[in-house]
Amino acid sequence: MLIIQSRGQGIFNRVYTMLTQFIWYIVIGLFVAVFTDIYPKDILFNLSVLLTLTMVFSVWLLIFNSGKSKVIEHGLELNEQGITYISYGDKLTIEWSSFVGFNVINKFPRFISLESSSGKNIEFTYYMFSSAQRRELFGYLEAK
Repeated sequence: MLIIQSRGQGIFNRVYTMLTQFIWYIVIGLFVAVFTDIYPKDILFNLSVLLTLTMVFSVWLLIFNSGKSKVIEHGLELNEQGITYISYGDKLTIEWSSFVGFNVINKFPRFISLESSSGKNIEFTYYMFSSAQRRELFGYLEAK
């Protein structure tokens, strides 16, 4: 079984991850701004630059990652040998013999951890795949 992240889900996941990480940046930045000479407009400028870079990267993938040379941005391949996580063509595999289970880590942002007895776990954000794909993945993993 091959689960591939859709374009829309990829953009949603990138923006979700970015915003959850930047909330801490904003909170800490405003706290520091109160006690130093750094102005909030400088923090907002840095935030807008990071947001712009994230959107430019998403648009670049949308335009140039297509056709015969298309790379799987994020995906999971589940077969007889094990679970393979694919990230921009790079692959990381956990064999079924060393697969311990999976865990949903409820921190900010949420993560899914595919755990291995060797300690080489695969982690990705909860919203990497759509809810239907997550249900399919969890059902498959629970049956193992």
